[in-house]
Amino acid sequence: MGTEPCGADAPILILTENAFEALDISDYLVRRGLGSVVSETKIEHCDTFLDDSATPPRLVFFAFSLSVPAARNWLLAARDRGWRIILVNGKTTDPDVKDLPMLTRPFATSHLDAVMDQIGE
Repeated sequence: MGTEPCGADAPILILTENAFEALDISDYLVRRGLGSVVSETKIEHCDTFLDDSATPPRLVFFAFSLSVPAARNWLLAARDRGWRIILVNGKTTDPDVKDLPMLTRPFATSHLDAVMDQIGE
């Protein structure tokens, strides 16, 4: 348990410093009927999601700055576990994450629809 993404009952994580952004994405996901949504605004609290005893998320929206070592390390650990991740404001040339689906700010419902279609959700 702990490394592979779970099914429809697993939570969707929204990890961003911006509480309004988390609310915006959460509202979108709830309206789309995508189940349990969990958000966190502090990267230092996100390590609990990587705990092997925790249920792996169905999907992760990751919006912390990759220039913060703790954020980049968390993202790479999640990616290495095979989790599906959408990088928010992910304009990056970082070879470790440039292949992740990206959502660029400012975004609208149509942008969320497009990135969700891209990942097949």
